[in-house]
Amino acid sequence: MNLQDGVNLSEGLIVTLFSMGIVFLTLIIISLILGGFKAIFYKDDSKKTSVKKETPPIGDNAIAEGTEEIVDNDEEIVAVIAAAIAAHTGSRVENINIKNIRRIQQTSPIWMKAGRERAVYNKISKMK
Repeated sequence: MNLQDGVNLSEGLIVTLFSMGIVFLTLIIISLILGGFKAIFYKDDSKKTSVKKETPPIGDNAIAEGTEEIVDNDEEIVAVIAAAIAAHTGSRVENINIKNIRRIQQTSPIWMKAGRERAVYNKISKMK
């Protein structure tokens, strides 16, 4: 094809606009298909009835939202948690009163948790 075949600027613009229209129409169709997949396969958790809890004030006995209660209060776990709180706050263990312990749900992916554990293990093994 030679550029001297008689294709002028207006015909080029018509072809360009027509091609852009086809591209946008295709993108709209793909968007509708993905929206249909979302409506079919996505389970919406907001439809469930949820009871909002009052958030307790932050203080000595504050408990985070979205926690589940641990049934067994092992004295060893309580002692370790009390010692960690005492070390962090600089107070004595006798001054700390732990009423209950709740487990916080894991929000980070398991691979991130494994990476953190490996990093801690590497730091500990370098100290020895």
